[in-house]
Amino acid sequence: MGKHSYSWKTIILVCLLFALLPSLNAQEKPPQKNTEPHSILDSDREVTHGSLHNLKELFGLGTITGHLRNYFMSTLNEGSLTDYYANAIGGAMRFRSHEFYNFEFGAAGIFTYKAFSSDLNEVDPVTGEFSKWEHELFDVLDFDNFNDLDRLEELYVRYNLDHGFITYGKMEIEETPLMNRQDGRMKPFAFKGLWFHYALADNHHLHATWIDRISPRSTVEWFDFKEGIGLSNQGFQPDGTEAEYHEALESDGLAMLGYQTHYKDFSLEFYQWYIHHLSHTSWIGLEYEGEQWKLGIQYTIQFPDGFQKELEYEQRYMQPGEQGQVLSGMVQYSSADWDLWVAYTHAFDSGRFLFPRELGRDHFYTSLARSRLEGFGNTDVLTLGTTYHFGHDHFTGGLAYTRLFGPETDSFEFNKYNLDSYQQFNFHLDYGFTGFLDGLHISLLYVYKNNLNNTDPEAIFNRSNYHQVNFITNFDF
Repeated sequence: MGKHSYSWKTIILVCLLFALLPSLNAQEKPPQKNTEPHSILDSDREVTHGSLHNLKELFGLGTITGHLRNYFMSTLNEGSLTDYYANAIGGAMRFRSHEFYNFEFGAAGIFTYKAFSSDLNEVDPVTGEFSKWEHELFDVLDFDNFNDLDRLEELYVRYNLDHGFITYGKMEIEETPLMNRQDGRMKPFAFKGLWFHYALADNHHLHATWIDRISPRSTVEWFDFKEGIGLSNQGFQPDGTEAEYHEALESDGLAMLGYQTHYKDFSLEFYQWYIHHLSHTSWIGLEYEGEQWKLGIQYTIQFPDGFQKELEYEQRYMQPGEQGQVLSGMVQYSSADWDLWVAYTHAFDSGRFLFPRELGRDHFYTSLARSRLEGFGNTDVLTLGTTYHFGHDHFTGGLAYTRLFGPETDSFEFNKYNLDSYQQFNFHLDYGFTGFLDGLHISLLYVYKNNLNNTDPEAIFNRSNYHQVNFITNFDF
């Protein structure tokens, strides 16, 4: 962001250090996940939207929000394989203007620094690879960049309707099952385009969007849509050749149409994504939620765009004839303090489920941190989980177990990233402070992932057979 930005970043960093001091005295208390992340779209400001008298009021009556974050991550690989750790510190600042004839605008910036770490570029002598997970706290496109990590997150104009809004620019999008911000590192997925939201009635909501630029999670640059897909791992084609679609993409963007409704204890959602020249994806979800029981089912189906036929085999994102299909279901029982749930997902043998990882992560009922379904076909996933509320809504803990039964390695027809079947345990504690420390949240996530078939170092390094500890401190203001 240039020389002139150094002073404000330094000031914010100093403020961050002072903001985190209270957490050092409370580390013996269990952490909590922030279940309601602050959104610039639903700021709780209390400003009467009357007429403005001058330009100064347009800014002066606006709202400033943000967050400060400290993230420590350590990955312990199996045996003599190299271990890594890192601590990132950063934050974000958001401004939302006062409304003027139904118009408003907003802007947000985000920054990250490396506080300390092991040598993340140290090459493991057995596999020839280096850190994967810890680099995701910084810049996955420049492994030597640990300090120049600012990004213009939002810059948009919004027109407010009686029952909705239209937003254009770099914006914080609403969450969808496949395209989302997924703010699980230091920088979330970011999007630029047009977003339309309209409430047809109290229980009928319509969404329509066009996205033409993206900035994937753990990156600092913005990319035209066709340049932003396939930036890191392009995987393999069904015949085992390496995929090379990144340079061949002729995609102008993504269009989405969404609909949500609810009736009594039932809720229904439908989404249709069209990725220009790549694919068509339909998603439908139905849930029932009673006083103690919750049941849900999700189904998605995909087809390649006709343009894919015109490309060379290795340049295709999805092969003609591939038809990704996924069915996912969930049953949950809740008591006063406990939530118990079981979920099952089946990816059919009609093709691999494919959706660009640069746009978010899939939210099937079996989805967990460090585990996703994208890239698999002919696969089954079973997940069991429980959450305990320690007498307060702001203090929870949970344990989840997932097992993926999928194709073996080198079975590329249904295995884009050549991953093996695995089992995984996740344990988390989340604590949100109240009173004087309101806005401070701490979270602990422990992950153990184990390969079920193969223990060769090349097959497990950065993929499975590791223990990982994540300790996150957030302060929202």
